[in-house]
Amino acid sequence: MTYVQNTAQDQADMLAAIGMKSTDELWETIPRPCRFEGDLDVGPALTEDVLVRHMREIAKRNVAPDDHTSFLGAGTYRHFCPALVDNLVMRTEFWTAYTPYQPEASQGTLTTIYEFQSLICRITGMEVANASVYDGATAVIEGVMLALRAKRKADKVIASRGLHPDTIAVLDTYLRHLDVELILVDLVDGATPSDAVAAAAESGVAAVAFQNPNFHGVVEDVQSLCDAAHDLDGLAVVSVDPISLSVLEAPGEQGADVVCGEGTPMGNEPWYGGPGFGFMASRMSTVRQMPARIAGETTDADGKRAVVLTFQTREQHIRRTKATSNICTSQQLMALRATIWAALLGKTGFEKLGRTNLSRAHYAADKIAALPGWSLTYPERGFFKEFCVTAPVTAAEVNRRLMGEHGIIGGFDLGRLDNARSHEWLVAVTDVNSREEIDRLVAALETIK
Repeated sequence: MTYVQNTAQDQADMLAAIGMKSTDELWETIPRPCRFEGDLDVGPALTEDVLVRHMREIAKRNVAPDDHTSFLGAGTYRHFCPALVDNLVMRTEFWTAYTPYQPEASQGTLTTIYEFQSLICRITGMEVANASVYDGATAVIEGVMLALRAKRKADKVIASRGLHPDTIAVLDTYLRHLDVELILVDLVDGATPSDAVAAAAESGVAAVAFQNPNFHGVVEDVQSLCDAAHDLDGLAVVSVDPISLSVLEAPGEQGADVVCGEGTPMGNEPWYGGPGFGFMASRMSTVRQMPARIAGETTDADGKRAVVLTFQTREQHIRRTKATSNICTSQQLMALRATIWAALLGKTGFEKLGRTNLSRAHYAADKIAALPGWSLTYPERGFFKEFCVTAPVTAAEVNRRLMGEHGIIGGFDLGRLDNARSHEWLVAVTDVNSREEIDRLVAALETIK
């Protein structure tokens, strides 16, 4: 958006044009307790060059994984992204209309959407995927909403506490205003017990939502949890780390009805917290309940291959208030990066990436667990690239000393979520963490007792 400054006279003219005398009158519809009174304490005005220097000094305070070895994950992970992704994503073939309603002008965008959907279906083992949603948490709630529409008389949703805490918060926000009961199932030894899911409700269950690997890094028993959902006549909504599907069996092969998750690890970076994109796939039996766009292959008037949007009656621009979702766009640029990234890796490269993550994470876990006073919190549970450690001091102290004494960004402090878990530390190890970095981390932890 271009910045256009306006003078005091410009402001007075605009107020006069809409029949108002002051900006206070303009804000009258906003309750007074919600309005800021007085002047903002921002100091005197600065010239542009001074302001740029000031902002650069502030930016230097950031601690970024590009400048430090990092073992922080907890839902946002760094993976290597080839430079070719940055190059290809800027090609003019993809500079077509952002919302591809006119296929004759949008074949570049539509083709990449179609390839993205094919990619998601292939790795999840599902039958149909959409053109991405906002983020991983949004994808879960959209999967649950799909289930509620499919199971019209159901008014309960069961969710595992192994879901990311932010996802649980989003579920709670949505469902409480829909008069849908959210039932949370506690973890046992880090995993979601299927018998607890089965006992959580007797009837009226639309969906059972869980994450694999879960927030604590533990690999769940997907098959048994999907079976428990089906025994309750609900749909199984599984949130996954897409990179884990390089070595773990696809949820679609284990009975999942909806597979979704955060797609940032595929060809994207944490980007200072965003943007990312969510992916979502389901069975063909519920395709008309799926939100967002779906691209399909057809032929044009000359019989040539073409790609168009399909099932458009689901979209807001057709049905408006009857639409299946309030999603009016997609994170298509981020999804395009994922598509290019996956095409560059191919099946062999994708599997090799998964094995690299798996081996390095287990190498780190074995080294840390061998330190006096340190142990794996769930030693009997399987994990992919993230695992929980019990430390001899608080996780907050571990992170403080790692950064202050060694310049290492540590794992996630689970004490931030629960004071009783202040000594539990969630460590993420991916392909960008070399063995040398892992050894340096272990050497640093050896000094923390």
